[in-house]
Amino acid sequence: MRFLLGIFVGAALTVLTAYVVDNRAAIVGVENTTSTRHMVNWDIVSQNWQQLSDRMRGEWRRLTTS
Repeated sequence: MRFLLGIFVGAALTVLTAYVVDNRAAIVGVENTTSTRHMVNWDIVSQNWQQLSDRMRGEWRRLTTS
């Protein structure tokens, strides 16, 4: 059980850290005039998460209606 909790906490910390690093200028309130390169393309992450959740909902509906 602790192993699974460690995996979930580690994954959450990884995503949170990437998000904070990508948005640190906005969090601190510093205006950056140069173009910044993000570690993660959050639009793609959001799109992939939406597709995954839609597929999981569809599979759940298929399993529960049979």
